Amino acid sequence: MIRDPQLPELEVFRKVEQKLPFSERFDYSKYVSPVPNSDVPVHRWFRFKESFSPDLLTEILHSIAASLGKHFRLLDPFCGVGTTLLAAQEKTIGGYDIEAIGIEANPFIEFAARTKVRWPEIDADALTDLAARILKKSDSYHQRIPPLSSLTTGRCISRHLSQRILAIREALRHDGDTAAHDALLLGLASAIEPASRIRKDGRALRIIEKDRPNLTTILKDRWAIIAEDVKFFQNTIPKPRIPRVMLGDGRKIIDQGFGADSFDLVLTSPPYPNNIDYSEVYKLELWLLGFLKTQDEFLKLRRTTFRSHPTCSTPEPLAEFVAELRKGRLKILLQPILERLEKIPGKWRERVLLGYFSDIWLSLHQQYQCLRKGGFAILVVGNSLHGGAFSPYLVPTDIVVSTIGSCLGFELVQLTIARASKRRLSGNHFLRESVVIFKKT
Repeated sequence: MIRDPQLPELEVFRKVEQKLPFSERFDYSKYVSPVPNSDVPVHRWFRFKESFSPDLLTEILHSIAASLGKHFRLLDPFCGVGTTLLAAQEKTIGGYDIEAIGIEANPFIEFAARTKVRWPEIDADALTDLAARILKKSDSYHQRIPPLSSLTTGRCISRHLSQRILAIREALRHDGDTAAHDALLLGLASAIEPASRIRKDGRALRIIEKDRPNLTTILKDRWAIIAEDVKFFQNTIPKPRIPRVMLGDGRKIIDQGFGADSFDLVLTSPPYPNNIDYSEVYKLELWLLGFLKTQDEFLKLRRTTFRSHPTCSTPEPLAEFVAELRKGRLKILLQPILERLEKIPGKWRERVLLGYFSDIWLSLHQQYQCLRKGGFAILVVGNSLHGGAFSPYLVPTDIVVSTIGSCLGFELVQLTIARASKRRLSGNHFLRESVVIFKKT
């Protein structure tokens, strides 16, 4: 267990925190957790540990952003599997008319989000018939296993199951390109982990002992859930808008074609500075579903994602960010960490720290530009502890994000601690997840 005396920078963080509009709302813990999504129709089509609850949007609209009314434009620039976008569709029940747009850089995860929000376009009975037809047709397809060692060696999933998944994928793609076909393909993706020899565990895929899986049984269960959820939503939610989901870089909103005054609300959760490469975590889905075909494509994806892990590319931090880092509040916050990192072998830690907050600066700057006056930017973020037991350092993401937003012109409405984690840190509250709320005034 790591204790306060090993982290002298905490004293600086406490002093900065005291000057912020800061609160502890542990009832918010249910909003920043993905656990409820495993039982919610449509949300449960693919298990995504990095998401938050769809109820967060409801809480925001009933409290902080009530001034937006019931018709507005919403952006999630790091939309993941589409939790915010689906939540916007569900709000139709309460009379809301939300035009929701999501951006996601990982092509498989973007596909998952785009597929889920198209549930209004699916005929559930036709989907069930299609599922039976695809299983029969797939016997005639034979595909070469992609050139990923985790697949070719059978280490993460047996070669037989890989080839079976590839055959079903090809049968789907040759049959058609409708929302129902995509839904079945997403169901196939959700069957990969339970059919494999791995479990997604934090930053890695871990090999575990499992009973021999029956892929057909798993698939039929997944596809039946999809048909059930489609019927439930279509009987419950009256004619919702279908959100727009874009494959792109959520740090560069303007590059996606959005200008000033484009949005009323940004609700998102950028990657945490936790050294996790999510391209690696979701590599089986990326390769088996055909979103990647070569190692060069895989490396490019890993290197061009948000700079929250060491595999990312290493361009220099933004000049504006560096200038602010040399003075004022950002210097006070980050200099103690940078000084600690000088004593730890390897420069990659400093590179990730500066790259991460440079990306936060870029993203928040573009959010500010694209928001209308009176609009809100709300970010779910997580602090993180690094360096091991002998050279630990803590990254106070929520305080730094709050400070960066203020530097860029946002009014910091509230920094709300939603959930504390004390697995490795004893005696203080800095290892936590928070909701940071900005307003453009």
